[in-house]
Amino acid sequence: MRLAGLRSLLFWTVAILAGGVLAGCDNPFDPLKTTDKIQGLTFFDFTAAQAHWDSDPEWDGLQISMSYFNEFGDQLNFHDKPHQLTIELYSEVAGDATGDPVTRGGLLASFDLEYSNSDDLINVPIEFYGGSLSLPSTEAVTGCVLIRVFPPQQSPQRELFFFTCGVELFTPEDALL
Repeated sequence: MRLAGLRSLLFWTVAILAGGVLAGCDNPFDPLKTTDKIQGLTFFDFTAAQAHWDSDPEWDGLQISMSYFNEFGDQLNFHDKPHQLTIELYSEVAGDATGDPVTRGGLLASFDLEYSNSDDLINVPIEFYGGSLSLPSTEAVTGCVLIRVFPPQQSPQRELFFFTCGVELFTPEDALL
């Protein structure tokens, strides 16, 4: 074998071995690691708004988009990491003339679900909570939303939660015209 062919064979052998050795290196904060745990999860945020997700022209309900973050404020993306969420919808009690803020009223609906992928949307059909609202209404109905996240494989079981008021739970169709 000529010297050039031997060098080429040696180069490719070293390249394949180096690729195999370095393939095992992982970022310890990588949320896509093969564990069930979402590495670095510190807090979350969500947006909730009325949405249409089927073919009829009426509002279908509340659509929630979740965002998970680590302690540095970096968004975490993950797939196939099932964990529990609890979503609670409350009515609002308006503040008084002294400047008291809007507060949480009575419970409208509460339900548990399993959440697995950071890019999934959560659809809450209006049938789940509409019976507790005075519908039909010609005015928009706002309320409060409390979401509890139970991160996977946390020991002891940890709970993260986020609460906000002023979420539009129902918008009359003619208000959009």
